[in-house]
Amino acid sequence: MATPLIIGLGSLAAALGARHYLRQRALRGAEQWVRGGFQAKMDRNEAIQILGLRDGPTMKTKIKDAHRGIMIANHPDRGGSPYLASKINEAKDLLERSENGRRR
Repeated sequence: MATPLIIGLGSLAAALGARHYLRQRALRGAEQWVRGGFQAKMDRNEAIQILGLRDGPTMKTKIKDAHRGIMIANHPDRGGSPYLASKINEAKDLLERSENGRRR
């Protein structure tokens, strides 16, 4: 009779310990994100952050793939926010315009 109780308490302790570990890990991971909202007028740095890119010579080739991946996860037709989708599209448009202007 004591064995099921001990096994149950051990399982509960393991689950609570794992939950605490995963929460702490998620909080540490959240520190990498920029705090605050969007700027009133988007600039190049904000667009790069929205799409999760790094500024560099290969960025032009990665804009389309980054945009597509983020839009799949945030598309309004699949339950995403229309506002976030508009910001993601704005970031892509701004970066494509600035990259095309830069290469000319």
